[in-house]
Amino acid sequence: MNGLALLDELLVDAWRPEIVEIHDTWWFRWASGVSRRANSAFAAGSGNGEVAELVEAAEAFYADRDSPPLFQVSSASAPPSLAGYLSARGYRPSARTFVTKAATADVLQVTAAGPWVVQATTEATDTWLSTYWAVNSSRFATDHARRVCRLLLSPQLPKVFLAIGDGDGTVAVGQIVIAAGWAAVQCMATETGHRRRGAAGSVLHHLAAEAAARGAANLCLSVMADNEDARRLYDKVGFEVVHEYRFFGRD
Repeated sequence: MNGLALLDELLVDAWRPEIVEIHDTWWFRWASGVSRRANSAFAAGSGNGEVAELVEAAEAFYADRDSPPLFQVSSASAPPSLAGYLSARGYRPSARTFVTKAATADVLQVTAAGPWVVQATTEATDTWLSTYWAVNSSRFATDHARRVCRLLLSPQLPKVFLAIGDGDGTVAVGQIVIAAGWAAVQCMATETGHRRRGAAGSVLHHLAAEAAARGAANLCLSVMADNEDARRLYDKVGFEVVHEYRFFGRD
């Protein structure tokens, strides 16, 4: 496995639903429609199988769950022919996402702890969850809240949930999931009234410190290509784009 594909696998493991079926080297994931990442076939090479056979197996997997098939196609991991094959079958790409990386020490150096009250835990607290949900509730149906909290925020890897507050309550949160000397940053969320006040940068600083303390010399994260505010922050603190992925689905 090449180094960039390793980042894909870490990000997949960091946001892993309860139902995962491995077909050859592909992961078929299902979480009742909570998110694209958790409800798509991750195409990690073609192994010993044929692309056509794997695509058909994925289509059957999602048909059995009354869900349209969706494929996560990474420029670092997917078979080179997959995007063209899916396009020929009527699939169209969406949700272009960049995978980025940065040295943990560099992020620590260019970010600041700030004046915030900090809480770091190995499990999501009620306060952490309520802050994350307040920022992201518009992305999910209300009945998905419990599923998100139970499945997607509890990977079977070492993890840290980070929350910062201003004395009156929590204003921003984030998470790292650690494997193979890397820390995957995810679940970054800042309450609207506290944006552009250094809160997200402080979360990154403290997450980098937690990563360093656990032996993770490098950080990675994924960010939507059209999320200009987030990309601006990550660029500023030293994250560089190393590859990208898209989701292929049918209208």
